[in-house]
Amino acid sequence: MASQLSGAPVDLLLLRNHARSAITRMLNSIKGEKILVLDKSITGPLGMLAEMSMLKKLQAKQIFHLGVPLEQATHDIVYLVRPTIENMNFVADQVHKDYRAKPEIQRKYMLYITPRPTQVCTQILKDRAVLGDVTVRGIHLGFIPVDADVMSLETPGIWRSVFLDSEISGLWNVAHSLMKLQLFFGLIPKLSAKGEHACTVVSLMKRMCSEADPEMYDASASEIDHCVVLDRSVDLVSPMMTQMTYEGVIDELIGIRNSCVEVDASVTASKGNKRGKTIISLNSSDHLYREIRDFHYRTLGSWLHKKTSEVRNRYDEVKSSSMVKSAQDTTIGQMKDVVKKLKVTSAEHNYLLTHTNLAHHFHPRVKSLTFDQKIEKEKSLVGDTSNCEEYVEAQIAQAKTFEACARLLCLLSHTRTVYPKRLTFFINEIVESFGYPVLFALRNLQKVGAIADISKRCPWPTLKKRLALWKENVNTKKPDDVRYVYAGYSPVSVRLVEHAHGGGWSKIKDVLDLLPGPVVETKQLSRKKAPPPSQGTADSKKKKTTLVVFVGGVTYAEISALRKLGELNGRQYLVAATHFTNGGKLVSELREIRMLKARAGSAPRRI
Repeated sequence: MASQLSGAPVDLLLLRNHARSAITRMLNSIKGEKILVLDKSITGPLGMLAEMSMLKKLQAKQIFHLGVPLEQATHDIVYLVRPTIENMNFVADQVHKDYRAKPEIQRKYMLYITPRPTQVCTQILKDRAVLGDVTVRGIHLGFIPVDADVMSLETPGIWRSVFLDSEISGLWNVAHSLMKLQLFFGLIPKLSAKGEHACTVVSLMKRMCSEADPEMYDASASEIDHCVVLDRSVDLVSPMMTQMTYEGVIDELIGIRNSCVEVDASVTASKGNKRGKTIISLNSSDHLYREIRDFHYRTLGSWLHKKTSEVRNRYDEVKSSSMVKSAQDTTIGQMKDVVKKLKVTSAEHNYLLTHTNLAHHFHPRVKSLTFDQKIEKEKSLVGDTSNCEEYVEAQIAQAKTFEACARLLCLLSHTRTVYPKRLTFFINEIVESFGYPVLFALRNLQKVGAIADISKRCPWPTLKKRLALWKENVNTKKPDDVRYVYAGYSPVSVRLVEHAHGGGWSKIKDVLDLLPGPVVETKQLSRKKAPPPSQGTADSKKKKTTLVVFVGGVTYAEISALRKLGELNGRQYLVAATHFTNGGKLVSELREIRMLKARAGSAPRRI
């Protein structure tokens, strides 16, 4: 599990081990065997930190999801949940059910809430008359290292709770996690933020730092020289575009969750059992995936073919080796070398087979005429001034998925001047195609700014020119710019990170004024007495590291673009995000679940 963190800009194993220690303390809070009950949304992130063998070693005899009946269980219970009203009611129901069923059993209940207990949680437990029976504690896991240069809070609910419902507790979690990061890697001397929620995070960090012990944070030993915090609302065009990297296409077409993808067993099984599902891990522990994840998907086929030939030739070379043919004349050392070569080649062959099968699985979809048309229209929307309204109208009429239609409408509103009557027309057409529940989702998209405010002048032509967002022809085989991740379009977020260095954002103040939200550029000064600076040390020769924080989610294409930017300007970029997202996820998270359930099973109105 730790192999994927090798080669990181900073030692992310420190963060991972700190979180594992917190999990150990949690399970040791009850001696002996116990039952671990998890909020479903925590199962994946917990699995990225603690393997099943570790939980069993800490005497977690059984593991259940919250809401599953525990009638047969007799052990003490440790809950690990998020601070939601629904979760508190589940816990209260379980306590009452236990008492009614077996009042003679004195069971202990330890309720751990991540990232912290809230007043609302405590009040609900009190109102349900179980606060005296349950010991409530907080457990803050912070950023979870996902890969060598990527961390995530794995809290997709922030997009809705913060951006739509204006619930700022999620921002406290981001700020507290960044402060924890600085405990390990030193006080970050420079902070830059763009967007309302990003600036709130920086403000919270400054307050936490002023209230903390001066000896806790050391600026002289900082391994990160700059932190750029970006609000998702600053760049809502990039996630609405279709990602073109291998990793991005997997997320678009299949969906990546907790650094894994779930597919039918038939996709990866060459022989034997082809039923059920199989899980494929997607991280740097697979060295082949580390090499190809940032490739443009259209260059992937030729690379896989070339790699397959190389592996086949290596097999043939080992098999035809004279040492293999005359084993009786071969020394132990020579045989050891042959076995080692076969082992390495066999592992590489397995990785290659996995990714070849996975690419073959989604190849028909990316080669379809519909997919090509979609990509071309998206390129037209961000790259030129041609009329794309007829295409958007046609896609709505076909009523394929609400998410696809909403993404196009969002792109159209951000890159074109759309008159109010036309916007109303598109909204009415979508409602006609998918039913009235989507009207609430469209309202939510307007509220968070995903559907742009058409009463204001469209800033896209100016942004495109000043930030160099578009280039017609890009080299996807040997890219020399970050634009390749969207076949010609550079994410606004990545361009902002690029401009944050050197003279800072002061040079593009007019551009920043066109984007939503305030701007903050500030410095953090350590109150701890710094030692005299050393000269000629190995640390002074290290590449500078910039921490890029995405509040509201980051796409895999943006991560690939930042990796490319690091290659071009000689910097290391460490990405920290609230979660991973794309246009489809952003839209679906704003749908009203209750309305969808009420309309479940009903057919669309349009015939």
